Amino acid sequence: MQNNLIPPGELVLEKLGVNPHNLAADFPNREQRLQYRAVVQWLADYKPKSDASYLEKVRGYLEAFHHLCQVEDWIRSSKIISTRLDTPTNKELHDQLLLWGYYTELIELYNQLWGKLSLHQDAIFLANLSNNLGNAYYGLGKCFPAIEYYQQSLSIARAIGDRETEGMALGNLGNAYNSLEYYIKAIEYQEQSLSIARKIGDRNGEGCALGNLGNAYNSLGNYTQAIKYLEQSLAIAKSIGNRNGEGNALGNLGKAYNSLEDYPQAIDYFQKSLSIAREIDDRNGEGISLGNIGLVYGLLKDYSQAIEYLEKSLIISREIGARNSEGVALSDIGFAYYCLGKYAEAINYHQQSLTIVREIGQRHAQERALLNLGRAFRALRKYDKAIEYNQQHLALIQST
Repeated sequence: MQNNLIPPGELVLEKLGVNPHNLAADFPNREQRLQYRAVVQWLADYKPKSDASYLEKVRGYLEAFHHLCQVEDWIRSSKIISTRLDTPTNKELHDQLLLWGYYTELIELYNQLWGKLSLHQDAIFLANLSNNLGNAYYGLGKCFPAIEYYQQSLSIARAIGDRETEGMALGNLGNAYNSLEYYIKAIEYQEQSLSIARKIGDRNGEGCALGNLGNAYNSLGNYTQAIKYLEQSLAIAKSIGNRNGEGNALGNLGKAYNSLEDYPQAIDYFQKSLSIAREIDDRNGEGISLGNIGLVYGLLKDYSQAIEYLEKSLIISREIGARNSEGVALSDIGFAYYCLGKYAEAINYHQQSLTIVREIGQRHAQERALLNLGRAFRALRKYDKAIEYNQQHLALIQST
């Protein structure tokens, strides 16, 4: 784990325009001055342990942010979480928190700034803040709040003519609708995002849109089209050095080849995606890659190996609160136990999965969970329960 993630506190204080030696003159109000003194101490004096978690490594910056919020210094607050870190992706602090999977903590940070900065003060930051709030909720599997924030980001971006952020918001809306299984709507948003990226020469945005389109076509079962888009996305990510985009494209290519039952190729792509996720500290990506590898081993009937990978995926998804990934891992573990003839264990995992997919509104996933529960109860000869779940499954299909 990297130790020197953050630039020296003194350098950040200089960028913030806070002189530690002149606090009395700059902030004559005593209560206000105490908050700025705390900011100085957290930035200049805080030293995390060498084995501290990523969150603890940036604790000084987060605490300084909170003290600045106490005196309603929203401009400096926004600047401090925009500090660029010395990580493999060189992201700003708030973006890095998203990559690490600290979704709940990020939402708490953003909510303190929400509504405090006017469009006049920093419209671009507000558009990005809305977008990232959406990303944090999306990471938690809460697609409907995510969509609300993406729509706000889209509105701000259009109002100020920020085409890059507009394209990003459209792509994120497409991802959210894809997760909700509205695949045609997802494709429409991704095509708009791709069009904007190409018009403004945004290669990163183009690569993301192509990858998202590939993912949507994969969900529709059009694997040839999916692979075509994903290979273009992969080529762009490699050409511009976007390791996160490269890892995502590799993982989605793995999904397409898995659907085509080319399991060795799928595992190869998933392993490469896993390697990149670990390299750039992408916790959500790591969990998804582990789960995908576990799924393939399950299809290869190596259930012990499958469960080993899937349990690792489940641990990560629970640590970061990624409800969508958690639901998928639970379902796949349930499938593995069912194939091993361990029906009680299978039922336990499928019931947990059903609770999650109901919570986040995934209808097809609910159908699968109900069907799997019916099969498992039938295998245990608990026919009343089997009929109960089969009837729920039928009712859900008929209501679509």
